[in-house]
Amino acid sequence: MLSFSCEVSPEAETYAVSSWCRMSFYEADFGWGFPVWVAPGSVDKTQVVLMDAKDGEGVEAWVTLPETDMAEFEHDDELLVYATPSPSVRTK
Repeated sequence: MLSFSCEVSPEAETYAVSSWCRMSFYEADFGWGFPVWVAPGSVDKTQVVLMDAKDGEGVEAWVTLPETDMAEFEHDDELLVYATPSPSVRTK
């Protein structure tokens, strides 16, 4: 297991990033069949969770940011060249 630590300035923005890729979530059958869709149970306010797509042809990125940052992130042209955003799941 790789572990490291570093000192971060209190003014610095930090984001937790974790990869769940190559974890065989879609191959687990707990008695009621294979999952249709897998998602993290909860995500912090500034976190990225990467997961293999069910079809194995891509990666889902669960990204949570403060609302103002998310609005900018969702409309970033450089990002959108590589991504297909899902509709917002926020309730109005």
